[in-house]
Amino acid sequence: MYKARRLLLLLCLASCTLVLFGQSPVIKGTIYDELEMGVIGASVRLKSNPSKGTASNLDGVFTINAQPGEILVFSYVGYKTVELPAKNGMVVRLEPDAKQLEDVVIIGYMPRKVTNTSASVVTVKADQLSNKPVANPLDAAQGKVSGLQVFSSSGEPSARLSIALHGQGSLGAGTAPLFILDGMPVTESVIQAMNPNDIESIQFLKDAAATSIYGARAANGVVYITSKRGSAGERVSTTFRAQYGVSSLANTDYFDQLMTADELLRYYVETNIYSAEEVENFKENLFKGNDFQWYRYIYQNAPMFTTDVSVSGGSGRTAYYLSGGLMTQEGLRMGSSYRKAFGRVNLNTEFSDWIRSGLNINASYDKTQTSPFGGNNLSGGGIAAINPPFITPFDMETGEVLEYVPILGITSPEHTIKTNPSANNTFILAANGNLTITPLRHLVIRSMAGLEISYGTVMNRVLPSYRKAYGIGSASRAYQGAINFSTTNTASYTMDFGGSDHRLTSLLGQEYVRYGNDGFSASGVGLLDDRLKLLGNLTKDYGLAESNLAYSFLSFFGQFAYEYSNRYFVDLVLRNDASSRFGANKRNGLFWSAGFLWKAKNESFLKGVDWIDLLDVKASYGTQGNSAIPPYSTESYVGNVGRKMGEVSLGFFTYGNPDLTWEKQSKLTVGAKGRFFDCVEINLEYYNRLTTDMLFDVPISYSSGLPPGSLGFVTRLENVGAYQNQGIDLRLDLDLLKGRDYWLSSYLNFNYNRDKVLELFNGRTEWYDPSLRFAYIVGQPVTYVLPVYKGVNPQTGKPEWYEPGADKGVLTKDDNKLVTEWSSSLEQNTGIPVYTPMTGGWGLQGRYKGLYMSADFAFAIDKHTISMDREYFENDALVRNRNDNLNGSRQLFDYWKKPGDVATYPSLEYLRDPQRPHKSNYLDTNMLQNATFMRMKNLTIGYEVPAEDLAPLKVIRSAKIYFAGRNLLTFTKFQGIDPEVNRSVTIGANPNTKQLSVGVELGF
Repeated sequence: MYKARRLLLLLCLASCTLVLFGQSPVIKGTIYDELEMGVIGASVRLKSNPSKGTASNLDGVFTINAQPGEILVFSYVGYKTVELPAKNGMVVRLEPDAKQLEDVVIIGYMPRKVTNTSASVVTVKADQLSNKPVANPLDAAQGKVSGLQVFSSSGEPSARLSIALHGQGSLGAGTAPLFILDGMPVTESVIQAMNPNDIESIQFLKDAAATSIYGARAANGVVYITSKRGSAGERVSTTFRAQYGVSSLANTDYFDQLMTADELLRYYVETNIYSAEEVENFKENLFKGNDFQWYRYIYQNAPMFTTDVSVSGGSGRTAYYLSGGLMTQEGLRMGSSYRKAFGRVNLNTEFSDWIRSGLNINASYDKTQTSPFGGNNLSGGGIAAINPPFITPFDMETGEVLEYVPILGITSPEHTIKTNPSANNTFILAANGNLTITPLRHLVIRSMAGLEISYGTVMNRVLPSYRKAYGIGSASRAYQGAINFSTTNTASYTMDFGGSDHRLTSLLGQEYVRYGNDGFSASGVGLLDDRLKLLGNLTKDYGLAESNLAYSFLSFFGQFAYEYSNRYFVDLVLRNDASSRFGANKRNGLFWSAGFLWKAKNESFLKGVDWIDLLDVKASYGTQGNSAIPPYSTESYVGNVGRKMGEVSLGFFTYGNPDLTWEKQSKLTVGAKGRFFDCVEINLEYYNRLTTDMLFDVPISYSSGLPPGSLGFVTRLENVGAYQNQGIDLRLDLDLLKGRDYWLSSYLNFNYNRDKVLELFNGRTEWYDPSLRFAYIVGQPVTYVLPVYKGVNPQTGKPEWYEPGADKGVLTKDDNKLVTEWSSSLEQNTGIPVYTPMTGGWGLQGRYKGLYMSADFAFAIDKHTISMDREYFENDALVRNRNDNLNGSRQLFDYWKKPGDVATYPSLEYLRDPQRPHKSNYLDTNMLQNATFMRMKNLTIGYEVPAEDLAPLKVIRSAKIYFAGRNLLTFTKFQGIDPEVNRSVTIGANPNTKQLSVGVELGF
């Protein structure tokens, strides 16, 4: 019995021991980087079971269940992976990995380390895109990428950006870059509809080595957007963000030049528009001391709010990222707003070691209202600012807004908006799925299918109660739907040989893209009651319209990359595209590129040079194509041109061109990149971009019988001419300060681009576009054509213009050949380039413990725009008109008064000549303004709460609070409303805005 009890006791003790040993103890430690700073988010996994792991917190501290002595694997992007035996209180120090510090970029259809490719690629990362007070994610890229021009031409919250890479590549076809989201080609609408906080990175592919793999659509560069992902085995991470801000005008300098009420009344008396007695009577009986600033009424401060929640993580072999949110932003100009709701689902899973798949879905719904006032509308447009300051849109007795301002003869903006309701609603779904199979080691077969669906409706009403409708309203509705389908199949193989000194990666692929668009609209007149506003209540002038179009691409391509001894790299690309936009005999285009990279630092003679950290030399040359023209341009079309004896008369609308084919582009890029003294990095590139067989509207004879087109004359699309852009890109990065818990760095981007027309059509050496005031002259940039203004003659007080010479393509400024009357016949080549030659940006980023900041500036140098604002804001003819009673700039006081005066404006005798009255400004080089500017595009100041302060809360893992500003400062001498407008002519623009916002970000 005793022995049996001893045996039972031993068995119990053994069972307890096994249970205890089955419970792995908690191992706690800290991970530091080379600066002895805690590494946030480093991965810690069991080597024996990689599916079990954790991540370090904000201080680099981690905890994991593991047996003492069990091997743990520590990894973090940009650092060498470390394997150490587990022990409590362990300290892990990670060392930077020069190879991993460089980004992984997508070159064509396979990921590559940017250090190992000859391609020119610039990456804007998530931290530079997130938490910005702006609707369009691409806005944050302005000034960040050398060679990339990003301009915002409107303050409308829903406005698109103007984007160009290395100049305007074409004089007739489209110049927008190709947008790719997670491997799928998409329209820019998808990018604008996204949540900027869902973007992991935006890569800008600039040279032929990077873009030729995309062939026909890559002539203007490629913008590759990668959305965020979860990680398999990662614990669930939830992030909540909220941001509130207020928008106001980015720059009011030009508005502030307008005369006050006292100044305007003084101008009336001084220039004899009204007598002193009349002005006193106005003051006492009519105006009663008003000094109203109309621009502050037209552009009212507007709120913006955005919030989103994201959840990411992974379990087993599956990773996920989910997010959703909404944004509302009111426009400054009355009647404009932008609201959008968005959501994203990204799933990635590994079914086995050799097969995996992914699914990416982005959905958005937006409601857009744009201001109903055009730029030159006096009720609520840009020039409404010149309404006289002594008149207001309010009832002087009650303070209520008037429907009609009697002295000015205009309706108030509130009345116009209320009685002209409009809405624009759009739903966009962008989804793609991929399947990747690795049947053999180093062999990867991948198939992807993508679908972009957009559905939009537009509604406009003019209610009968609108004062200018005179009791008869109108209505219109429109629908537009589009489907963009794409499928891509690739197979790649990587092989090492020659003792691993040689590596060859090859990829073969096929791609198909089809776009279809369908829409219709209905309109009419005759609404008689504000409550009866559906189309069925219209009574006359019915209108119906329908549209549809489609086009497709079929492509086959190959991509080859060779590497020798981590020193020499060669990239080769070959692609054939077929496009339905061209005739059957001209559909195919063959494009190719070759690139070379030499990593000089890895040579034996430089390895020992400590002050050189990196030295790369690269070159590439290749071809791309451009097919950005309307579909069906190769076909001739007839349509209804009238009726005769009750029968429809048919006539030609267009003459097709069956020989039309690809616009071709070749591009050479040579560059060098170096990092020195572990603190200075320089990247310098030269490029030469040549476009031939341009898709250009060539004028043909009126005897063709075709109606004039948008240019005012009959044209046909042809392949003609040649056009060049060449320049340099410079990127400079400086690490100014580095310490254990602080750092400060700065950057500078600069691009100089010069364009040149090399060849035109039909043997011409000059061509003038009368609608745009452009000159295309062989051997010169595209330039403005205008009368050349000399100034006001100090002796006579009359304005003077130079007479053009026999060849108006040559600038002639002969002081002995001057005229004092303006006419369009004085137009000549100004020699001033249309396209901005110099752009760039600079900035600072820094951190001290929990405090962080970033400031980014963008600039454009020698940018020129015809400021038609001056014709309204600086015009005595409008101020002296007693019917309109408009305001003007106080600069109008600087008119010529006596011989010897150096004045801005002519004498009153000239301006008010009863036989031939004149304006203060005409369309000439005096209106062609230098729109050089620099703006503070971003200022972010924030504080990240230390992890130990959040520890008692348990639920909250991280917390940030920040201030974010956009366009806070503007430096310019531009005489106009907004220097950033990227059009040749600007008038009453809805100007850019600045935002002041505060936000919070919480991690759970």
